Amino acid sequence: MAVVSCSAYFFKLIRAGTCRPLRPFHACLLALPALLLSGSVHALEFADVSVEAGFKPEFLADIPAGGIAVADFNGNGYPDIFVTGYYQPNRLFFNDGNGQFSDDKTINAQIAGSQCSVVAAADFDNDGWTDLYVGCRNQSNLLLRNLAGQGFDNLMVAAADHAATGSHPPRTDAVAWGDLTGNGFLDLFIGVYPTSSNPDLDNPDNLDRIVLNHGDGNWTNIALNFDGSDRAKLSRTALAVAISDLDGNGRPDIYVVNDKLQGNVLWRNDGPGCDGWCFSDIAPQVGADTAVFGMGIAIGDVNRNGLWDLYFSSIDTQVLLRGISSDPLLFEHDTETVLDHLGVGWATIFADFDNDGWEDAFLAVNSGSFSTSSTVDQLFRNQGDGSFVSVTADTVFDVVRPTEAAAVIDFNMDGRLDMVLGHWNQSPGYRLYQNLSQQTGNWIGFRLEGGGPVNRGAIGTRVVIETRNEAPQMRELRAGESRGSSHQPILHFGLGTHEQAKATIIWPDGLTETIEELPAGQYHFRQYPGQDVVFQDTFLNTH
Repeated sequence: MAVVSCSAYFFKLIRAGTCRPLRPFHACLLALPALLLSGSVHALEFADVSVEAGFKPEFLADIPAGGIAVADFNGNGYPDIFVTGYYQPNRLFFNDGNGQFSDDKTINAQIAGSQCSVVAAADFDNDGWTDLYVGCRNQSNLLLRNLAGQGFDNLMVAAADHAATGSHPPRTDAVAWGDLTGNGFLDLFIGVYPTSSNPDLDNPDNLDRIVLNHGDGNWTNIALNFDGSDRAKLSRTALAVAISDLDGNGRPDIYVVNDKLQGNVLWRNDGPGCDGWCFSDIAPQVGADTAVFGMGIAIGDVNRNGLWDLYFSSIDTQVLLRGISSDPLLFEHDTETVLDHLGVGWATIFADFDNDGWEDAFLAVNSGSFSTSSTVDQLFRNQGDGSFVSVTADTVFDVVRPTEAAAVIDFNMDGRLDMVLGHWNQSPGYRLYQNLSQQTGNWIGFRLEGGGPVNRGAIGTRVVIETRNEAPQMRELRAGESRGSSHQPILHFGLGTHEQAKATIIWPDGLTETIEELPAGQYHFRQYPGQDVVFQDTFLNTH
């Protein structure tokens, strides 16, 4: 490594965001060892491979947000990419397994929709094939059942729709799947954005929906039973949602990020009762009711303390809530983090892009007409202690290119996490960014399949990884996060220099399995309960 002056490093740290000019100088000095050891603040490298991969969605003019769902829709073992089109038709690009994507005109005609902008992917009927819930504006949403990889059938029912009516029609802007009742079938949260400043609370079209899946084709919207202040909270302007067991009690909760400084809502899952199922908003007492112009949400354990952290975006300010307790549940706002970037943030992501064992972060940025701040996406590397440094400079993201949607994918299954980004007013409207980082550590990944009391897609399952003399890592399988998008349904961990790891799998019904000495460099398939199968070069077709 070339020798440079301390002052040069100091200014590099300021540019990277580790140090800010008004922060104490000693804080910047503390960051120097990590920078010196890394050799560079540009360790992460991505390339736009959309054209060569055949991933070429249409130009998206004035599209609101955009939605991305990554999953293996045809069962060939490789992740495919669904994108909403809004003024263009929705499209599904199949991953051929050789670095190329292709689409099917017949299937795309079945999923075309109109004015659709958000999506969540999951197997809601437990038939082994990933389905789609697509949120649209000014018209019906889409509940697309996967017909064994051969096409899709729209099964939309009234309970799961918002069927826009009236002079101020609402719009669906946030969707997520999760087994809220523990019956083995995935339920649905639908976040509605009322376009009236004073929505009619007697009109269910203006309220978020919590729709229970009974597994027999029947659905119930229990949010209709909410009253008083809880009903009013359902009428806030929802723009992002994630379903996650935040307090670790075995019941998934619902975290809703709202616009217009109305305050975020954390619906704690209180179990059966209340004319169907009980939820209560505990956001104020746990420090999670931050008032923002909210757009995106990411959940991870960035400092490896066994507690979930929340990262959500807003206009010219971003918020990192660090988990400091699970019983009682409590978050603390980190006001000094470099993740608080000056820009209009949209999608947020936590993922270990360099496989060092620490989750990094990504922020999609599009200032548009909301602000005069810069429109440059931000890539942050975790410095190995839960703090971050910006590594955007001199990467493919270091350019003015407005971005709103984002999802994680490992499209070539090489263990380095790639991204699909949705760009506003760009051609193409979505792009595939391959992770070409060279200085990466070992890794391990998991694909899970439920059975019996656990939903087939294993949504809600947690995996905890342990390596010698290091704090554990934790991931949770979710369906719906970021900004109207779904990440590839795998659980990926960086291992640094470690060549094996101990894995503990906590299934949604509480069953816990521990597997010793799993080898690195592989995706491991695990059924509930079942034998471990190692998938090396590809995922085999298990359908």
